[in-house]
Amino acid sequence: MKQLKETLNRLDGKSYGGYKEIKGRYNFIDYTLEILRVQGDPFASPSLFSVEINLLKYGYSKDSYDNSSKKVAFEDYILRKLNKLISKLGKKSGSGKSGQLNILSPKQEILKRSAVEIIGDILIIKFYGGLPANGRRIASRCAVTMIFNEIPKISKEIKITHIDLERLQQHIITNLKSDSIRRAIKKENLIVFIENNSKLARMSSIDDRVLIDGIPFQTPKSLEITLCLDNGDTVYGMGIPKGITVITGGGFHGKSTLLTAIEKGVYNHILGDGREGVITDRDTVKIRAEDGRWIGGLDISNFINNLPHKKDTHNFITENASGSTSQAANIMEALELGATTLLIDEDTTATNFMVRDRKIQELISHKKEPITPFIERIESMKAEDISVIIVVGGLGDYFSTADRVIMLDEYKLLDVTEKAKLISKKFENSNVRRVNQKFTIPFRRLDPQKTKKLFTSDRCKVKTRELDELLIDKENIDIRHLEQYVENGQITFTGEIIRKIFTQIKCETFKDQLDNVQIEIDRNNLSKLLKSNSGSLVEARKYEIAGAITRLRKDIFEK
Repeated sequence: MKQLKETLNRLDGKSYGGYKEIKGRYNFIDYTLEILRVQGDPFASPSLFSVEINLLKYGYSKDSYDNSSKKVAFEDYILRKLNKLISKLGKKSGSGKSGQLNILSPKQEILKRSAVEIIGDILIIKFYGGLPANGRRIASRCAVTMIFNEIPKISKEIKITHIDLERLQQHIITNLKSDSIRRAIKKENLIVFIENNSKLARMSSIDDRVLIDGIPFQTPKSLEITLCLDNGDTVYGMGIPKGITVITGGGFHGKSTLLTAIEKGVYNHILGDGREGVITDRDTVKIRAEDGRWIGGLDISNFINNLPHKKDTHNFITENASGSTSQAANIMEALELGATTLLIDEDTTATNFMVRDRKIQELISHKKEPITPFIERIESMKAEDISVIIVVGGLGDYFSTADRVIMLDEYKLLDVTEKAKLISKKFENSNVRRVNQKFTIPFRRLDPQKTKKLFTSDRCKVKTRELDELLIDKENIDIRHLEQYVENGQITFTGEIIRKIFTQIKCETFKDQLDNVQIEIDRNNLSKLLKSNSGSLVEARKYEIAGAITRLRKDIFEK
């Protein structure tokens, strides 16, 4: 601590590059400060710091973080508390980013993040700070203020006397409950559970916070179930079993709001979010059409066949997919990775992929139509234990395939399965074929000779543009349509995982490689997993990671 202050005072007024001398570990009175990376310029990306504290010495009980669910919730709570503090610290003092402090800003989900991690009994907090400068000269007095006056407030904020232990405990209990519900729905063969009185509506399409005066969720009696949790508690709400579920209703009555809550239910949510009790099986993937996407070496023959000029759909490649071929590809890629439930919203689909009406069938015979509509394959998918939840506003033909039909009427749920089945029989015709041919899921392998060309050196940079784009060196990957990403840090994490996968190719299928990555993510701290000092990583699922890989506009799979 004294050595650091002496070094800073000695460097005053010298060239900014002199700051590199202070990189290292320093013992303060009740924490360790490590300067992990020093920026090369006051206008460059800020320097990276970490503060390490011993939780037991700070008075915390080990049983607050003695399993993975508690640990993630503990880390998440501390990050949220520090995010509020650090946003008020580190006033700009000089050129560039001088004096500014920032830390990863979490959204509504409880996730592993590298900004706050517990290893053993040590809590490690990573944050960024602009080392002060006047022009491009070191401003030691301001640096001393930042490091010796501002940064110590971070460790002070974590002291048990400054923590609302009741709120911390509630945060942990909320995560434990969500995980317990997740285990319970597996036992009951459910794919979704929504607890009564959940609030699904959001403030807006760009503000994911709860709409306070939104209508609380209530389950139709015919669909209400009781789940018994690990601790003996019971919860009541709607359980959606495996199979085919249709959600319908008029426009603006809440169909897409319900589906969005379900798609985000693959993650746990913080207390007060309104969706704490919305739990979706983790192997659930949102599917949509995606005009213009790259498709490389994929078998889409379950849905697309007999193309003009005899183009091969068992090993389909295109630089500019249509709506129907992109939707077929998105389905097959999700199933290749092990997805067991698909979520589909009619509004974001290719209509000709979903259904062919009778008039079209009369004009264009099946022999002349390369597309086998989704509705004609849905039952053969169900036979392979693949479930589907689909929102429809104009595709009533799906009533005939559904195991249950739920209707939204002014945001209230009604079980209209029997009525929908009667209507389906009333208008029954030859509109919908049943394709009984077995639904097959092929598996690919990455080609190591092709993938190693992407990361030609350790200096290849990973950058992101919000939830829209992942940049790896000179390659841009369009990820706008991977709708189950929720935080920018997940994109950064995905880029680093791709680096790990592409530089350590093994003789395994693509699915096996991603399964192993998911196991590593679940078992490890993110920093340990990637051997990274970054404070900006947020865990992502294998489905989003694979989605980014398959949108890389390069031929990377074996023939």
